[in-house]
Amino acid sequence: MKNHAGQDKLYFVADQFGRQGINVTVLVPDIEENRAFFADKPHVTTHFYRPGSALGDAMRKSRVVQNGDWSCIWDIGVGIRSFLLRGRSARNVPIIKDFDEFPSMIENIGPFRRAYLKWIENQMIMQADGFTCASAMLESAVLKVRPEVASRMLRLRVAISADEHRVDHAMARRLRQESKGRPILFYVGSISRMYEDQIDEMIALGKLLRRRGSNAIVRLAGTGPDLEYFKAKASSQEVGDTLEFVGHVRRERDLPSHMEAATALIFPFAANAFNLSRCPTKAFHYAAANRPVVTNQTGEVASLFGNSALYYPERSIEAFADRCQQAIELSAGFDNGIPFESLTWEKRANELRDWLDRHGWLPAGAVRERVHSS
Repeated sequence: MKNHAGQDKLYFVADQFGRQGINVTVLVPDIEENRAFFADKPHVTTHFYRPGSALGDAMRKSRVVQNGDWSCIWDIGVGIRSFLLRGRSARNVPIIKDFDEFPSMIENIGPFRRAYLKWIENQMIMQADGFTCASAMLESAVLKVRPEVASRMLRLRVAISADEHRVDHAMARRLRQESKGRPILFYVGSISRMYEDQIDEMIALGKLLRRRGSNAIVRLAGTGPDLEYFKAKASSQEVGDTLEFVGHVRRERDLPSHMEAATALIFPFAANAFNLSRCPTKAFHYAAANRPVVTNQTGEVASLFGNSALYYPERSIEAFADRCQQAIELSAGFDNGIPFESLTWEKRANELRDWLDRHGWLPAGAVRERVHSS
């Protein structure tokens, strides 16, 4: 998977396991990002395969499964490409299925694609011996099909790399200066029609703030196939300089600096099936920034922020604007009380490691002490 939470999960958990002395092997497509990440990580045994058809990739992975001596297999991704055939030689090797989301719950996919995704999700649920799930809804969906696996399930939320959250204070000062003292309401995400409801809410927020005479700036960071479409949409709503699209922002250094410059962070997150199923990485970047967050009281986002966020009823733009004003007023000296360490992949790796250990799924001789990376 590319540019996906599953990619980060595999990267950073494998790295942490290797640093802790656990014998870990990864099997990943032979693409530039994978080569680059594992190039300086000799503590992780890495196998690359040339990606092809979905069925071909599944067979390549299955051959590795059948020809190795594994304590367990952690399978990340949903689809034929990620469905493993153990065969007789590996029939006793536990498969741990990771669910980061249920793609069948995405609203703007066709009925045939949805039917296929529901079928393959169910096949993966039926095959696995244990589960790591990123949300309460995913756990509930698995237990409806396999109630007997309740004791073999781990809530493993997404996280961020500690190295990602490094603020360039000079850049943050420059961004604040460019705003000329105006409060910045910051959002980051893909600018795609898949998230049209969210982006429409922020355009409507900009329009309402302008009508109210607020001097706040709604700043949208990110790019995507529909950037020009949404720029035109915002222009038609006459938001003026209350809303601006700043384009792509790099996760390392630039994103933390933009959030450091922000007065508050905004995140429309309606309680539809897809949102309830997932645990968005963006929320953990927001938590690391330690700024007031204005969002909906939905799923794993609400679970992460608890009482530290300002919540508004879904699609109520008036309430959205009211909460943004509250966030601006609270921003000086704000502290969300969320420990940074709880947001990191190092923390997740330790949670997964302890869970695997309890079930006897770690390799023989795995180091028991936790090793914290520098």
